[in-house]
Amino acid sequence: MRFQIADAFLPSPEELLEPPSADTTVEGTVVDFSDSGSRSRFFAIVEVATVRKVVVPVGKLSPVSDSE
Repeated sequence: MRFQIADAFLPSPEELLEPPSADTTVEGTVVDFSDSGSRSRFFAIVEVATVRKVVVPVGKLSPVSDSE
């Protein structure tokens, strides 16, 4: 999956990049999901190879095709 650093919930975008760039796009693998109150599977736990696991709203994820 692919997402923009600005959409990271935990850790914050500032903790992920030095210096932070909100429009940077990163790729990773969804390893789990988390709820948000009454909304189930609202957040995805994404393992980013170069950084660490990142919590991102599921609606902010986009798939990566095999041809990329």
